[in-house]
Amino acid sequence: MFKLIIKSFLLLFILGGVVCPLLFLFGAIDKSPAVGKPPGVSFDQVKRIKELVRRYTPDSMAVRQSLQVKISEQDLNLVAAYGVSQFIDKVAIFPRIRLSDPFIHITTTVQIPQTPLGEYINTACVLKIENGTPRVHSIRVGFFTLPGALITSAFSCFGPVLLAPEDYKLVLQNLDAVQSVAIRGQQLSFTYDWNPQILSRLHESRKTLLIAAEHQDRLILYTNALTKLCGTLKEDGIKTVSVVRVVRPLFKLALDQSNVSKDPVKENAALLQTLSLFCLRRGLNRFVTAEKAAKVIAPEYIGLTLWGRQDLVSHFFVSAGIAVSGGSRLSHFAGLYKEVDDSHGGSGFSFADLAADRAGVRLAELATGSAQKASAIQQKMAAAITEDQFMPRIDNLPEGIMALQFKKRYSDFDSKAYTLVEDEITRRINACLVYQ
Repeated sequence: MFKLIIKSFLLLFILGGVVCPLLFLFGAIDKSPAVGKPPGVSFDQVKRIKELVRRYTPDSMAVRQSLQVKISEQDLNLVAAYGVSQFIDKVAIFPRIRLSDPFIHITTTVQIPQTPLGEYINTACVLKIENGTPRVHSIRVGFFTLPGALITSAFSCFGPVLLAPEDYKLVLQNLDAVQSVAIRGQQLSFTYDWNPQILSRLHESRKTLLIAAEHQDRLILYTNALTKLCGTLKEDGIKTVSVVRVVRPLFKLALDQSNVSKDPVKENAALLQTLSLFCLRRGLNRFVTAEKAAKVIAPEYIGLTLWGRQDLVSHFFVSAGIAVSGGSRLSHFAGLYKEVDDSHGGSGFSFADLAADRAGVRLAELATGSAQKASAIQQKMAAAITEDQFMPRIDNLPEGIMALQFKKRYSDFDSKAYTLVEDEITRRINACLVYQ
């Protein structure tokens, strides 16, 4: 009898471990998407996203404040669609949000490699607003539906296990900061208690969670090396210098470090992130723990140029830093966002800036694409003599185009006139020695 019970439990365990995943697989994969792929971003949509970001980002995180947010269903979908597509680079995800008081319906389609069952996983999350607070009402994957009570219980049980107790507590505090949620017509409104102390503590905990200790050490290594290079140049009376004078020794250092770490991809990622932060004049305090920050040498800054312009260096390396940190699509969108912003009262839309953005992304893609490509880039950049080996020419690329001029001359980002200039930029990048 005892053996029969043991055999029965073993059979159930095997069935549960094999049959349940198969059932989930058959039930989760669909042949058609619940949400279609959105069209390419337009000039006006980039402008709208810029307006929303400015409106709902507090000017200072140093002061506690209540942030009043009112956003339409259309704007929610705009931010969701292009936010997901830019921030998640490796997977195609298409979200759709629908407001129907008291429910918020969030439908998402994830495109996966083609299988006999289909190539889409469709999910639907329904949030119900109760007494001004959103609660999970249900989550559906394929034809499997899980009630909100089960999801909440699972989060309560596994949250403290997956996260450190203090991190779990901070996450709950930030979730509780969303107050007075309501739906009025096709508009979502809520109040967010912006508490910089809690946000700062959560960010500090994320340093060890999201940035490995080894990577923090790499950031410190390249930051200190860059500081020493700048200090040496300043001692020689040099205030402004071609960026090639700095990147050449830094990539030589990355090449040497890769011989020790056996990981040229991570070495290159840390180096490009360091150069990005240098261009933004930001220190490492936001990315390394307080203990490790003590090892960082006080920064030294000099002017770095590409084709005689300091702004191109920022475009190049900030785009490269974003690409290795958040993906190429995010970096491309950030560059486009900046140019659209400049076309409204700034220096104007610049294809030269866009060329620097695209070249920085290309460098990042190759520098972190694979170990073989990463090593090749290290060798080429360590031997670079002139800027044109990694930064394309910018002559005859239109600049200073204001918004109305842009709309008149190029119409939008998918027009033939705009595509012709983008194709020319791509041709020039492809001609650079480092990218061949």
